[in-house]
Amino acid sequence: MGQSKIRRSSQLQNFSIYFSLIGIFFALSITGVLVGPTVVAAKDTLRLMVFPDAQNSLNTIIWDIRIPRVLVSSLTGACLGLAGALIQLSTRSTLGDPNLFGIGGGAAIFLAACAAGLLVVTETGIFLGCIFSSLVVSLILGGLVSTRDLSPVKLAIMGIALSALMVSIGISVMSHGRVFPTQVIGLIAGSFSGSNWEMAGYMLVTFLFSICLAIGLCKNFFPIMLGDTLSRSLGVNAIFIRYLAMGLAGILAGASVYAGGLIGFVGLISPHVSRRMFGNLPINLVVASALVGAILTLGSEQIARLLLAPAEFPVGLTTTIVGAPVMIYMGSKLK
Repeated sequence: MGQSKIRRSSQLQNFSIYFSLIGIFFALSITGVLVGPTVVAAKDTLRLMVFPDAQNSLNTIIWDIRIPRVLVSSLTGACLGLAGALIQLSTRSTLGDPNLFGIGGGAAIFLAACAAGLLVVTETGIFLGCIFSSLVVSLILGGLVSTRDLSPVKLAIMGIALSALMVSIGISVMSHGRVFPTQVIGLIAGSFSGSNWEMAGYMLVTFLFSICLAIGLCKNFFPIMLGDTLSRSLGVNAIFIRYLAMGLAGILAGASVYAGGLIGFVGLISPHVSRRMFGNLPINLVVASALVGAILTLGSEQIARLLLAPAEFPVGLTTTIVGAPVMIYMGSKLK
């Protein structure tokens, strides 16, 4: 009876936290639609959201700019948070992050080549190329973890070096192509100014596909956290699961770079915040990290968009300003 009450109390607490997070997410989403450099009355915005009017010039602001931007930024954050959770669970590294480990750098190089005119592809080709480029990097890292049994610190050092190398290559490619500085900043520091419905559709499909597979993998993560040898004795193929998880992280990272550029700290912080709220249960960590990532990125996007309106500063700058102190605080609390 006592255990049942404790379990029920824990479930109610988790439910209340999820409810609060969803409330914060909707509040930020509404802010993103209602508020912007162009002043639109709240009643007009709500009316156009319910009854779109193609003849009204404000309809373009609401339906072609603000709503797609909210969707793309929140889905990008959800992808980053989910990717961070998958990396941390599969590699047993609390420093796991798709951009810190250089996974997003593969997509950054591909985008740089497209921006410089070295590759001429359609929008769908750009999306698929970003995913493939990041997928290759993620699988290489997954192989290194499995074959060399790298410690979390060694893996982080290799990832940081790889990330710096790929960003340098990307910037060099864009410099060679004489790309506008704003495009360079948008790639290396993050921007959602180019958001549209097509991009939102690609991101939604990617996220739904990835989180469904990630939830299915959750039961295998507990044995992996005990070590590859022990997980094998429990009937779990740690190497295969790690490749699958890292592959998903690569897909998510590639999609996020395609949509918003290299946005730091979201994939690193989201799982840590989720652990503080829900504990180490993989299913909670996976779902909550996606939700926290969406909130963090959407909130940072609103700050970047509105603080100095009509001017904007990079979203990645905001996530770093928010994320760095959080990580310093969390690091100071580690024993």
